[in-house]
Amino acid sequence: MFSGRMSKKFRSFAFYLGMGYLTVYALCTGCIFYLSSRVITKSARGYDRQDVRAESEELSEILDQNKEGNWLAEEITLERYPPSTIVIVRVLNAQGKVEYAITKPKDIDIPEWHTNIPQAPIELSPDGWSEYYLKPLHRHIQVKTLRLKDGRILQVGKGSFLEYSQKSLMSRTLLLFMGLSTLFSFVSGVFMMFITLRPINRITESMSHIIETNAFEKGAPPVTSAIAELDTLGRLFTIMTGKYASLIQAMRETMDNVAHDFRTPLARIRGASEFALNDKNLPVELADTLADIIDDCDRAQLQLQNLMDVREMESGFVKLNIQSFSLTHLIGEIVDLYSLLAEEKQIKLASNLPEEEILIDGDKHRIARALANLVDNALKYTPKGGCVTLTFDVRPDAVVFCVTDTGIGIPESEMGLIWQRLFRGKQAREAEKGLGLGLNIVQVIINAHGGTVTVESTPGQGSTFRVTLPKTTAANC
Repeated sequence: MFSGRMSKKFRSFAFYLGMGYLTVYALCTGCIFYLSSRVITKSARGYDRQDVRAESEELSEILDQNKEGNWLAEEITLERYPPSTIVIVRVLNAQGKVEYAITKPKDIDIPEWHTNIPQAPIELSPDGWSEYYLKPLHRHIQVKTLRLKDGRILQVGKGSFLEYSQKSLMSRTLLLFMGLSTLFSFVSGVFMMFITLRPINRITESMSHIIETNAFEKGAPPVTSAIAELDTLGRLFTIMTGKYASLIQAMRETMDNVAHDFRTPLARIRGASEFALNDKNLPVELADTLADIIDDCDRAQLQLQNLMDVREMESGFVKLNIQSFSLTHLIGEIVDLYSLLAEEKQIKLASNLPEEEILIDGDKHRIARALANLVDNALKYTPKGGCVTLTFDVRPDAVVFCVTDTGIGIPESEMGLIWQRLFRGKQAREAEKGLGLGLNIVQVIINAHGGTVTVESTPGQGSTFRVTLPKTTAANC
């Protein structure tokens, strides 16, 4: 019930742990990619600029010796460049007109770079470095502008395949790294979840079992972990539940002993009161007092008997007398039994019993006791002029019996406590006397037959207790 329930607002620890690992690896991979890209870019472009600087110095010497530029053309033609390398050279006169220009390869298209001699002068760039980006080739070209002694401008540029190839290699490597890191994060996340969540799940399962079965006196099994903090938590949880179980066990044993020990003095008080009540000369006031004492003794003995019956059924020492009987006739008898009480309290007791007989297997006496307790409670906490309704719902595999009243209702804060032994709500204590054993007895008996009992209530408007019993039960308690 509790261990399998997932919060609508928060996800499990496994989700956050897995997402944490993936986020860390994604951020690390992104940082590595960015830093590596910057290093490759700076290194590759620096290497190109070194080549361009050397080429521009060599070509400037050729141009100083040959004003026509023939040697320049011959030098560039004879120079052996890798096929993937882009080389551009341009010479402009002092007026900004192109005297000589060449690109390798020849069909390359560079923005703002004229290979043909234009009619109008070109705006000259100052000495220094500039850069072009060729988007179709994914290439950056480093250009060196150098002013010669005779006033001409020499521009030399180069763009190697080194930057693009290294970035492609890095991208493939990081992609493989991301795959491996994702796999590693998944495996490590599963391992950490197993190590971390195993003791937590065992604690959760133990707590859920204790809450659902009310088996407080058994405590929780030992919880160990390879993680020191969780191992300490598990040991403290085991110690705490063990002490709590010992306390509950001691309280229940004390309650049982008290119940047994009080039966004898109650019987003596009742016997003495009956003996005194037989005196014909007894004053009326004293006779009434003795009668009240006898009634209180009977009520106390009944509650003590109920307390011991519940304890016996919970301990598993009582064997149910399973037999087939008519649930329809049983509820009819309960209605007849409480009709007079309902009439005295001016409460309408209505029933919707089916005409056909509904046969179930169970302990007729104990089921009658459980259903009678529900009807008795409904009449007890319904004010004058109210209504108590008994309804049936026959299903293929079960029978649902509902007791609906228009009484004081149950506050939401007490809904989970009403099934506990000796618990009585504030309104219930003000309305009637009792020890708070009725609903606990109902739950124990119905559960012993493999059924369930639930409640829906609205304070000030009433409650509905719903008992579900299987049509065939063979449970022994």
